[in-house]
Amino acid sequence: MEERSQRRKKKRKLKKWVKVVAGLMAFLVIAAGSVGAYAFVKLNNASKEAHVSLARGEQSVKRIKEFDPGKDSFSVLLLGIDAREKNGETVDQARSDANVLVTFNRKEKTAKMLSIPRDAYVNIPGHGYDKFTHAHAYGGVDLTVKTVEEMLDIPVDYVVESNFTAFEDVVNELNGVKVTVKSDKVIQQIKKDTKGKVVLQKGTHTLDGEEALAYVRTRKADSDLLRGQRQMEVLSAIIDKSKSLSSIPAYDDIVDTMGQNLKMNLSLKDAIGLFPFITSLKSVESIQLTGYDYEPAGVYYFKLNQQKLQEVKKELQNDLGV
Repeated sequence: MEERSQRRKKKRKLKKWVKVVAGLMAFLVIAAGSVGAYAFVKLNNASKEAHVSLARGEQSVKRIKEFDPGKDSFSVLLLGIDAREKNGETVDQARSDANVLVTFNRKEKTAKMLSIPRDAYVNIPGHGYDKFTHAHAYGGVDLTVKTVEEMLDIPVDYVVESNFTAFEDVVNELNGVKVTVKSDKVIQQIKKDTKGKVVLQKGTHTLDGEEALAYVRTRKADSDLLRGQRQMEVLSAIIDKSKSLSSIPAYDDIVDTMGQNLKMNLSLKDAIGLFPFITSLKSVESIQLTGYDYEPAGVYYFKLNQQKLQEVKKELQNDLGV
């Protein structure tokens, strides 16, 4: 069966979507520096509210030696969670809609980013083989981390989990973000997805939270790659507008939203400490898993090519020095 790739493999200096990751950390530093001690206290309180401890403890069981976050290469798992309040669903019960693992090599000052297909057919500890996205629904962030560690045989040092509510709220608190809509197919699919509630027009427009969320989430109009480009376009717009904020009330609202809808096992101090290294990266490489469509009993899965999976495992292990 012919294989297909979830993402094209590219290598370039500080790819746009990695700048987004660094930019999100930069926002914390910029905010604290812009309005002084008040903002730092707000940010610190929000980071405490967002902090979660993994059941395993601070260090991954995949770490043989004691992990030194200031010296060792490290990994970060980024999760976008699809929690639907209208169905009475909590964040822990929701599926992970976006799953990206980033490894950072301190010695080489490089990073590798791997997108894990939400429908990948993987072994979920205690549940058998199923779609990767269901790991979060079965056991929240802890089981998702375990699933990634078992699949790739590497430690997941940090995890950052965001509900889509945070995305929508932040855009609204910024009074919208400018986005250039180019595709008629995307416009029509969004109209269909939202049952006519969101209708976009071609050209550059300021989108509110609901419109921006519909724009980045639509899946059927084109490809996963183009969907990713739309996500990066909107995230970049959020970061650019965040840097121009000057009023304390605006900071208050955004920081409160972050605290309520962002979960991570690193502190504000950790995030600020990682920022200089991330912004000093020499190169970033996007690596990919390959596979094919698999539909037993009419249920769709993306079955991974095992040889390619082994190659990716080795590459990430070498990058982390484990």
